[in-house]
Amino acid sequence: MTTLRRNESAISVIDANQLCDKEPTNSSEQKAKVFSQRLSLIFASIALGSDGYQANIIGAVESCLSKIYGPQVLSNGLSTRVSNAMLVGDIVGQIGFGFIIDVLGRKFGIIACTMFVCLGIILASAANGVSVNGLIWMLIIARGITGVGVGGEYPCSSVTAGEAAEESGRSRGLWLILSGNFIIDVGFVVATVVPVILLAIFGEERLEVMLNSEMYKNNALTQNVPYKLIFRKYWPKLLVTGGIWFLYDFVAYSFGIFSDTILSVANPENTLMQTLCWNIILNVFYPFGALAGGLCIDKIGRKYVMASGFFIQATIGIIVGAFAPLIIKSCFPVFVVLYGLFLFFGEFGPGDCTILVSVEMYPTAIRGTMYGLSAALGKTGAAIGTQIFKPILAALTVSTGDPLKAQGHLFIIGSCIGILAGILTLLYVPDMTHDSMENLDIEFRKMYQENGYDMSQLGYSDSINEAETLVKN
Repeated sequence: MTTLRRNESAISVIDANQLCDKEPTNSSEQKAKVFSQRLSLIFASIALGSDGYQANIIGAVESCLSKIYGPQVLSNGLSTRVSNAMLVGDIVGQIGFGFIIDVLGRKFGIIACTMFVCLGIILASAANGVSVNGLIWMLIIARGITGVGVGGEYPCSSVTAGEAAEESGRSRGLWLILSGNFIIDVGFVVATVVPVILLAIFGEERLEVMLNSEMYKNNALTQNVPYKLIFRKYWPKLLVTGGIWFLYDFVAYSFGIFSDTILSVANPENTLMQTLCWNIILNVFYPFGALAGGLCIDKIGRKYVMASGFFIQATIGIIVGAFAPLIIKSCFPVFVVLYGLFLFFGEFGPGDCTILVSVEMYPTAIRGTMYGLSAALGKTGAAIGTQIFKPILAALTVSTGDPLKAQGHLFIIGSCIGILAGILTLLYVPDMTHDSMENLDIEFRKMYQENGYDMSQLGYSDSINEAETLVKN
């Protein structure tokens, strides 16, 4: 029995040694392992560098807040709370994610920490409130959320860097210092340099870089908003801006997101690499289409650029659809170019103009609301289109018995939707190329007054003097 136990122990030791000494079975696995180790060190360094920046930048932010709103804005312990919010979050993150990464893994921890940091930074950047005190408390909360992510990145990044250095045979001590304390200190330095650069650009008299437009200040409606009256008046316009955006995104997102699927079906002999490379060429047409539309928009007019984009796109789509099998079999690059032009003119016309007319068709007081609703309708079309695109293609393939013919029919369907959208554009989209948006504000004010609302409620001020008054009160 004793001999058996000794043999079992020896076998266990051998198995353990073999497990520790096990190397990837081929060079590709070895390369993948080395690449992963390097990425771990790089990402750990970036994360902790960001942490150093976030920890140190608040000093400059507090100085700017004091300059903008007066030193009293950070009195009554608010300055300490702003500084300590991230430290409290750090503690929570360090303890919490220390446990988490041992249970759920290092990768999960780093991703989760990054999400916390990004959320906190976004909230801090957008911090606002009814009063300046409200702004400061929003900043405190945002800094606390950032701190949870920053604190969590300490165990996540340092542990990951240490293990990557160990497995790669690098000097663990050196690499932990380089990707840890050294890079945190670099973040401290960057946090002192960035405010100097921004101050040199904008000057001490323009610390509030982003101000509300004069149109918004004069016409804003921030309280007692008569939504029933607004929607009763502007729902037809919403149907135009949101409806046309819906139709365009229904086609554009479907043909864009699944372009690699279309290319692979069109030429199944291509390797995955070839399909992806053709997809790069295809997507280059997008930005040039948007740029071309921007250059023509003020010369030709919104309505006509938008409508012409729809109609030209539809014409190309019908040509591709009718002759898809012939074009693809005889010269695949021609198919890619025509497909690219199909996308090009989509961006040239409706891609540019759905955004533009959704801004220009509404008065200042409700422009953000109506634009947001229009964009949401557009993305609804995109979601529906991408959801049903593949089933439509599959059904067409079954009914035609030919994948290439199915592709052609799909282009014709998209083109018909484009023709419908182009007709709606000509009928209902006004050409505001040379019209002032001030007329829309005048019309809104008149409607607002005629329905018995208090005109004094219109307008908004974000001046420093008002902010200082709010702090004093």
